[in-house]
Amino acid sequence: MVTSLRGSGALFAIVLAAAAFIVAPQATPVDRALPFVAVLLSIVCFTTEAQSTQSLCALCASVVILPPVLFTDEHTRLLAYGIVAAIVFAIALANAAEERRVLIVVSGVLLLRWIPLANVVVWRELIVLAGALAIFVASRSALFALAVSAVTPAFPARAMIVPFLAAVVVAVLPPIRLPAVIRVPLFASAIALMTLWPWSGILARALPAFLRARPAPGSSRPVWIALAPGQSVSIDAPPGARRAEITTSAANAARLRKGTLMGTAEGVPLRIGDIADFGYTRREQFWHSRNAAPKVPLADVKDYGQAAWLHTAALITVPLRGGALHVSAARDLPPNARLQIEAVAFE
Repeated sequence: MVTSLRGSGALFAIVLAAAAFIVAPQATPVDRALPFVAVLLSIVCFTTEAQSTQSLCALCASVVILPPVLFTDEHTRLLAYGIVAAIVFAIALANAAEERRVLIVVSGVLLLRWIPLANVVVWRELIVLAGALAIFVASRSALFALAVSAVTPAFPARAMIVPFLAAVVVAVLPPIRLPAVIRVPLFASAIALMTLWPWSGILARALPAFLRARPAPGSSRPVWIALAPGQSVSIDAPPGARRAEITTSAANAARLRKGTLMGTAEGVPLRIGDIADFGYTRREQFWHSRNAAPKVPLADVKDYGQAAWLHTAALITVPLRGGALHVSAARDLPPNARLQIEAVAFE
């Protein structure tokens, strides 16, 4: 079947989607969307003219049904989906016929933005897709169109003008020929973009914070304390503890600017920028937020696809002066704002 793809593209897509439906677990929205992903990858395969390249691309696309069989670990399985997609897009981008590159743009936008399928607001996403196509027409660059579409907010509606503005700017500026030394890292960045499509919301709203995120200390114990303005709490430390690493965030504080004092821990100021509102990287909140990403975010990714967001709790290390950790919320916070102490590790 792979060797006769030119005349049986639709059949290949149907068979691959059916196989994906059979093998895909129902564990995550990404897994449940695997038949949809299979169809998109099949479309990308047929953007090349050489039958040998089509066959190679289709063979790589077929591998998308193997991760559910080989990997039970969720993170490994989803990353494997991403790697397969990146390989398929890389082959297509390197060999695609010029008149068919628009199919790469459409398929790429759908892959980056339409998962989870249940969360898609169709009219908003069609506007973003139209903007990506406008960029492609203006720039003839599928990579640029995909990159802009990946970071374009769908909320609020006025933010969806971003790709159209980018298209206008590209159309007005004279063409720029990039040297090969720049084109190579750009191509590599595009491949990384497609590799991480199972968490595309992180790419759009949580970079570069995600790159410096750290896992919670192994000795952390949950405390789940929310301090109202002016409130304080003391948490007993084990004998001999000399410092505490606090997992902390803000609540109802997405509109507070960087530098706003949220409170103190053992006299150490906790400001927006050191910590952040726990949900400000959600797609419905990100555009309205004034927060800065925490200096050391917790490596805790929520949800999947375009809905993925980084739980922007921060890891703060403070010295202990006694047998307890003392934390206080600032008195002048907005009435509904809270300083949250989620977990503590003592050393």
